[in-house]
Amino acid sequence: MLDTILTILTGGATGLLGTLISGATSYFERRQRNRHELELRRIDLEITRSELAHVERVSAAEAESAETRAELAAVAASHRSAAVRWSTGDSGWLVLVDVVRGLMRPVLTIASLAAAVTIYWSLPFAPSGEEIAARVVDTVLYIATTTVLWWFGTRPKRAAS
Repeated sequence: MLDTILTILTGGATGLLGTLISGATSYFERRQRNRHELELRRIDLEITRSELAHVERVSAAEAESAETRAELAAVAASHRSAAVRWSTGDSGWLVLVDVVRGLMRPVLTIASLAAAVTIYWSLPFAPSGEEIAARVVDTVLYIATTTVLWWFGTRPKRAAS
């Protein structure tokens, strides 16, 4: 009888031990699955952030490209409109407007270069005010340089025929 009681007690203890081991194993498996799921979500989040950053870079590049195309179109339209004549030959006044408009850049360029040369050559004869003279020379040279570079820098490129 004692053997029977011991058998029941040891069988029960073994059953409880098996239940505890099974529960602990389930717990650790669940914990491992949760860690794995969290790691997968973290990776998904990194991928999503990377894709978002890529989309932002592409969008910025497309916006910059569209802005550049718009600027180039505006410059091209400006060059086309600069060549438009106001006169059709019917009115002498509009012909005069076209002549004055056409001569504006060359006259400004020649006048600013002439002023720069005149001031430069007359400086040794200036009675006083070297500092003022130097500033005037710098200003006139700046204007002359700006005018010449503007004149040649904004000329439309002619297509090779």
